[in-house]
Amino acid sequence: MSMMGHRELGLKNVLRRYIPIAATFGGMCIGALTVIADFMGVIGSGTGILLSVTIIYSYFETVKKEKEQGTLEWF
Repeated sequence: MSMMGHRELGLKNVLRRYIPIAATFGGMCIGALTVIADFMGVIGSGTGILLSVTIIYSYFETVKKEKEQGTLEWF
């Protein structure tokens, strides 16, 4: 991986600075969404909804990728 204006060591330092912050913020957002969904009494639990949406989106990405490559075959 490369980034203009950064050598290999510089790139590692830049990524080391931003990745933990992005991962922490993403985890807090998912946690907040789960807690809010549980408090609002959503059908199912917030965690179950997040899991099902993640699985469906993963299937969607797989189908899209296979369709672009021309390897998608329907049974």
